[in-house]
Amino acid sequence: MTNINYMNNPIVSFIVPSYNFAAHITECVDSILAQTISEIEVIVVNDGSTDNTKEILEIIAQKDARVRPINKENEGVSKARNTGLLAANGEYVAFVDADDYLAPDYAEYMIDLAKQSGSEFCISLDAFTRKGEVNDVDQNETIKVISPEEATALLLSPRIIVGCWNKLFKREWLINNHLFFTTDLFYGEGLQFITTAAQNANYVCVGNKKVYYYRRNNYSSATTRFNIEKMYNGLLSLDRIKEGIVKPSSNIDVMWKLHRTLFCMGAVVRIETFGKKKEYLEDYKTWLKYIRKETPMLLLKKQIPLYRKCLLLGTCISPKLMAVLDVKRRKGIAEKSV
Repeated sequence: MTNINYMNNPIVSFIVPSYNFAAHITECVDSILAQTISEIEVIVVNDGSTDNTKEILEIIAQKDARVRPINKENEGVSKARNTGLLAANGEYVAFVDADDYLAPDYAEYMIDLAKQSGSEFCISLDAFTRKGEVNDVDQNETIKVISPEEATALLLSPRIIVGCWNKLFKREWLINNHLFFTTDLFYGEGLQFITTAAQNANYVCVGNKKVYYYRRNNYSSATTRFNIEKMYNGLLSLDRIKEGIVKPSSNIDVMWKLHRTLFCMGAVVRIETFGKKKEYLEDYKTWLKYIRKETPMLLLKKQIPLYRKCLLLGTCISPKLMAVLDVKRRKGIAEKSV
């Protein structure tokens, strides 16, 4: 067993919620333990897994005292993350999804962003998502300190893959500002958390180095099931984000509308993909009407990428065609995923 004398005062607490991720949890935890900074703790919250996650974690924890498994009944990812946050001792906390993994310099890089800027909240814009991908920003690495308004707009924009991962938070700041995950949402809860955090920060530090491996082959399994409740939950999350904006700006408004319109686009396309149009006809009509209402305005905004504009315009014209293209896109992403 690794003997650690700083367990009660680690620099970073890594919080990993896990529900039935036995296939990936060892790779995930091993990548965290392999960080170039050793003053860490790894809190894995086993959220009532029915596979052998518990047994795997017990073996890992016996080998390295920095690993702290917490076993609880299944209550969802938000409660799991909150449980980990309340148990954390680190100066900073980072959330890692159990099927993802980290580059060895993740902690070192993110802490450097925090120390250089004094920010409570740090973000890396990019992540490894494809097999064989190399870090291509070493010569063009950027570090920016931005305002809460700019950060909120950025997090709502398509520039960042939605999630609380690939970020670093000052733990005491989260606790003192009562920044926890909303437990009545199971979809969109991560976006609500990070946008609320951005609104509460004095400023946010943004880098672009790839230090997180984001596994996207779950896209293939996503094409085999349909869950209308996720769509309702996601829209509820976006509406709550809008209501919770305390530092508004025109750019936040545009990016929120873009995000909501793209979400509605995704809902309409998924309904087409699974042949559920008759079953959810009223929802389908409502969401398609919203897309067609907002798209003309969004097409005029310079800050919106041409690719997103084309997606929206295509959905306005033919949701069925976009559904066919989306299936091909998802399969391609899954095949190339890290």
